[in-house]
Amino acid sequence: MQWRRPATNPGTAPHSGQLVLIIWLFVGIVFFVLALAYYSITILSAGRGYVGGEGLWSKGQKDAVYFLSRYAKFRDEADFQAYRQAISVPLGDRKARLELEKPDPDLRVAHDGFVQGRNHFEDIDGMMVLFRRFRHVEFMAKAIDIWERADADIDELMKVGDSLHDEIGSSRPDEARILALMTDLATINAKLTPLEDEFSYTLGDAQRKTQGILLSLMFAAAAILLAAGVGFSRRLMKQSEAAHAAQLETEDQLRKVLRMAPVPIVISRIQDGTVIFVNERTVEQMRAPAKVLLGQRASDYYVIADDRDEIVETLGRDGDVREREVKLKDHHNTEFWALLSSQMLTYMNEPCILTAFTNFDARKRVQDELHHRAYHDDLTHLSNRAMFVESLGLALARARRHQSMLSILFIDLDRFKYVNDNLGHEGGDLLLRAVAERLVDSVRESDLVARFGGDEFVVLIEQHRDNEVVASIATKILQALSQVFALKQEEVHITASIGISSYPDDGADMNALMRKADTAMYQAKQLGRNSFRFYSKPRKPAPDSQETGGDVMH
Repeated sequence: MQWRRPATNPGTAPHSGQLVLIIWLFVGIVFFVLALAYYSITILSAGRGYVGGEGLWSKGQKDAVYFLSRYAKFRDEADFQAYRQAISVPLGDRKARLELEKPDPDLRVAHDGFVQGRNHFEDIDGMMVLFRRFRHVEFMAKAIDIWERADADIDELMKVGDSLHDEIGSSRPDEARILALMTDLATINAKLTPLEDEFSYTLGDAQRKTQGILLSLMFAAAAILLAAGVGFSRRLMKQSEAAHAAQLETEDQLRKVLRMAPVPIVISRIQDGTVIFVNERTVEQMRAPAKVLLGQRASDYYVIADDRDEIVETLGRDGDVREREVKLKDHHNTEFWALLSSQMLTYMNEPCILTAFTNFDARKRVQDELHHRAYHDDLTHLSNRAMFVESLGLALARARRHQSMLSILFIDLDRFKYVNDNLGHEGGDLLLRAVAERLVDSVRESDLVARFGGDEFVVLIEQHRDNEVVASIATKILQALSQVFALKQEEVHITASIGISSYPDDGADMNALMRKADTAMYQAKQLGRNSFRFYSKPRKPAPDSQETGGDVMH
């Protein structure tokens, strides 16, 4: 591009009031981006609260079925009380939801409901805000609809529990009636499991869509900031050219205009990349005097020198480069992310490149933090449910393509509630962090360990030869977790129950594999805990058996 002599129109030079207005506009844009970043983090945190709450809801429901099954088998009143405590979790969440759906909800009632649902205290306020403001948004409305559809099944589960309690508590229990009630219980559990999987997938999908929207807004805000900077810099140049038309006939006057630009500007020769002009903003950003910067090669300030070669190539093809993310370094080798725009021009009778850039390191860190928070568990720093679901989907695609095996280990800690009740929430958190570390140390480097919420963990093992490899890893995990934990100057002993499902033997899709691994884990608990079980196909009970059928492990 050739710089042309502007038309003479004196008297329109920018005055101090315009400069102040431009400065305050930039300040306002920066604050807007920061406010958007804070709001984005708040929304994503609330979304993570719902993801964790779903895990607690699902665990409460499954524990309720488990303890009712034990009650029917052993007739121990303690098991029935454990069932009532477990069923209170989904009931608490329902209480919160029903209150928030009212036109003028009592937030204290909703708060108490979420507390009953064992949601983390710090997440509850954000969860209520997210529900009230976004309940009619498509993905949130879909999740709430799935949630509501589970109400009828939970009510049926409670009716079965009450009937079972009445029958067992009678003077002459009817064993046929008890067997029928257990059949109803299995049917209800089978209806709830797909709803839980659908709800979990919907929440994960909503989390990903929300993250995408928020990141798009962040990038749009950054683009607006750069466009405003370049636009106002051009406006200043035009106003200055109009005010000093006669003086701008020389290159010296052009440099004066560029120095006024509110963003760093560099001019370098295309042929050898030598820097021949910098403005004051560049001097401040690069932390070196102009006389040091001039004569240096532009590529010396790129962390990856080839980035400049790509920019030159793009300029030759398209004529300009707009809003490209590159990593630069200043004169003292401090690296920073920059949003860069360039175009070609003739300067001092040579083909050159004019480059304007802005440091957006802070926004880049916010974007990276948003991504990390969306896909990692805050307590253990392991991958969370959303990350695991996404990774499992990709792993299944690879397994189908390469015709290889993969396995899921669903891990639930035994006696964790006892530890949590005796050591408190802080002690429980310390234990979960220690468990996470031992799980990572027990698996291969290529295996993925994730926390689903509460005391549930899951491991994804890809490309293994046979079940012996999986059994070896599961054994190593059990051995590691059975070792004593030193927490708060106390020694804590726990064990774990592990359920295992494998592709392609146990299913070809994500929901089937997760459901069967979960079923295998509960069977491991029923058969004594501190063990692992592989999923196998259901078998029918013997005619004289009181069992209701179900999944059988080996």
